[in-house]
Amino acid sequence: MTGYTDVSMYGATPMALPLLLGGVVFWVYLVYRWALPRPIAGIPYNKDAGNSILGDVPAMVSHVSRTKQIFTWLAAQNVKLNSPVVQVFCRPLGKPWVVITDFRESQDILMRRTKEFDRSDFFIDIFSGLLPDHHIWLKTNDTFKAHRRLLQDLMTPAFLHQVAAPHVYSAAMDLVKLWEEKLRLTKEHPFSAAVDIYHAALDSVWGFTFGTESGVSTTKAQLQLVSSLQALDLPADVSKPANVPSGPNPPAFDAVLTLTESLEVTVRSPLPRLHHWFLRQLPYMRRAKACKDNMIADELAKAESRLTHGAAADQGVRCALDDVLRREFLAAQKEGRPPMYNTRTIYDELFGFILGGHETTSTTITWALKLLADSQEVQKKLRSTLRAALGTPAVGNRNPCIQEITNTQIPYLDAVIEEIARCSLTASGNARCAMTDAEILGHRIPKGTDVFLMGNGPSIFSAPFEIDEELRSEGGRAAKGRIGSWDPEDMGLFNPERWLTSDEGGKEIFDATAGPHLTFGLGPRGCFGRRLAYLQLRLILVLIVWNFQLQKVPDELGGYDAVDKVTHQPQQCYVRLEKAE
Repeated sequence: MTGYTDVSMYGATPMALPLLLGGVVFWVYLVYRWALPRPIAGIPYNKDAGNSILGDVPAMVSHVSRTKQIFTWLAAQNVKLNSPVVQVFCRPLGKPWVVITDFRESQDILMRRTKEFDRSDFFIDIFSGLLPDHHIWLKTNDTFKAHRRLLQDLMTPAFLHQVAAPHVYSAAMDLVKLWEEKLRLTKEHPFSAAVDIYHAALDSVWGFTFGTESGVSTTKAQLQLVSSLQALDLPADVSKPANVPSGPNPPAFDAVLTLTESLEVTVRSPLPRLHHWFLRQLPYMRRAKACKDNMIADELAKAESRLTHGAAADQGVRCALDDVLRREFLAAQKEGRPPMYNTRTIYDELFGFILGGHETTSTTITWALKLLADSQEVQKKLRSTLRAALGTPAVGNRNPCIQEITNTQIPYLDAVIEEIARCSLTASGNARCAMTDAEILGHRIPKGTDVFLMGNGPSIFSAPFEIDEELRSEGGRAAKGRIGSWDPEDMGLFNPERWLTSDEGGKEIFDATAGPHLTFGLGPRGCFGRRLAYLQLRLILVLIVWNFQLQKVPDELGGYDAVDKVTHQPQQCYVRLEKAE
């Protein structure tokens, strides 16, 4: 019996190994096939990506490593595949993304199809780690609406002009004074302006978020340092940049900058939620978060003290934090409960307000410097238009005040700001998630699919795709012509005149519907801070152009990072200034 067992075992071994290996290969093949991307039927995609477990990730990562941009790569796929609707595979084992580069279809989805398309899961992946209780990534539900009620007064004309504007104006004037000192020191040399703009924007949003009692201003500190300098060691070649010393930032500012940069990393990652989780475990991120939370806790305590001394009766609101706590106080009274001030919701909404109020504004202003320096005729016309419209400060040889800047209708200024917003592409795309099976331009979009609506490609910066009107939704067809379209010959150029028209009397007017752009999104989930952004751009831009002539800098200091004419982000921000006449 023993011998029989031995013979069977050893005799079967040569047959068992091939069967075993064959089984392993078979299962590996099945797993491989299961892990391949699953394309949505009928929508174009990169064929090589469809045959790889990693999909489009290697191509996307290669592009992002060169350009630091993900949305430019997305829009480039529509151009490459010659279709207004394409799909890309950017999440291993995940559903494909659908990318749309047609303004009218994007407008229809954002404004009229809000029940079919809601906030994208992409935003959940990006923001939930840093802002776990902020409305930006929430679906449109009762929780989202409750969060927005806390903030609803912050975009009213009263708050913007009475609370926010003085802080923005003060920060802009500090920037002007700083640059006057840098102009004295650098003479005709260019110098880096990106950090100055970034700090001025952060100073302003810090002020109207927490009030003057916070006492934090990096621009003032930098001005004090630069004013103490008598001269710099300048390069002999005037085209070479001057190196201007800079001082340290307050710890709270550094914490905000560190946390902001973590979002910039994860937005470019194929696995952003996991990537950000690993970042949050690092000691420097833990320190930054603790510093940020401690700072907000201190400001909350001050605001609560102000509230108990009269602000509850609509008195004494001097900053966003005061208004948010007043809102919570009134809501608690109405609901018959104690107010809850020290909550994660308030912490995250305040921090989100700071992020949104400085990051996008500073990026757009750096774009403005670049565009105006490269477009001397536009800059010259803007300055002469400002001096004509604001005659009293021009004659008095002084800077215009807040009311003069904000209350005077200046169509050309509005046109320049709108064109800067269009060309800056601070937000190059909007993302939505299909909440049900839907149809876009004749293509079935399965429930749960993330849809990216691009603002940096065809129909906005290059000739639109030809699309059969019958493929559009009924609402999309009915809305034809409500927003103008751009001439394909110059739609990729910086040209503020495109936003100007004339009324029946021949008077020049600004027309916000002259043509498309999606920088601030559209519809109920469009940019909450849009009005604030326009106010910041108006005040800062007027004071810069009023005081300085922005001269063109050498190409190596002011070039554009361009990939197939799709990328629209300046590589760096250097300025060369002269005093405005």
